[in-house]
Amino acid sequence: MATNTVTGNLVCSDGTNIPLKLDCVEGTETSLTTDTAYTVAAQNVGDFAPGKTVTSGLVSCDNGVGYCYILSQGLVAAIVPWSVKGAVTDGSPAFCQPYTLKAGDIVKVMNNTAADREGAMAVYTARGVSRIFHVTPTGGATNELVDLQTGNSIGDTLQGDRIVKWFGTSVDAAKIETQGFFVVDALGNVIGSCAAGSPIVQQPSFSPASTNIALNYKAQYLTNA
Repeated sequence: MATNTVTGNLVCSDGTNIPLKLDCVEGTETSLTTDTAYTVAAQNVGDFAPGKTVTSGLVSCDNGVGYCYILSQGLVAAIVPWSVKGAVTDGSPAFCQPYTLKAGDIVKVMNNTAADREGAMAVYTARGVSRIFHVTPTGGATNELVDLQTGNSIGDTLQGDRIVKWFGTSVDAAKIETQGFFVVDALGNVIGSCAAGSPIVQQPSFSPASTNIALNYKAQYLTNA
């Protein structure tokens, strides 16, 4: 796999900017550290600016991107908006909720090839929970998006909560035969639809939602190849 330069910038409530930059191997989740051209040393964000509250930001990859988030104590603490360079329309999108950095917090990014078919759905709930669900299709099938950290279904992960914001990314385009990513109930009825755009073509952004989640619910999409 090739190595690409992943860049980013996080903006804090007091005006502090945290520039990010690292050469990352494609197809491998990587800890994105501060840009040494503007900081004394490469550091994880929690160690560079503990106590600072991040309100907006963006991370960009060269060819393809799977997802990006702030990891804190083993869980997604905040979703960092992601893009492919050249498809950016907003250089500093607002976070769903401001997030105060803690020592040890890490920005994690999945830098992909342009052809990588990984689909990802970023969600934010009424309880203030941020999660990412993902899957990589390999052919025509019903593909279930599962939680990035646990591998569990959306029903097991968010039971009793309600999704209020979400966006999805996938390069599959016409290979997708559902209206983006569907959330279905235990009987297979569609109860929510999240747009699934290609980050190579257009920077994704959060859309409002009102999708209640219960046990045995799934997030999925159909592909024809």
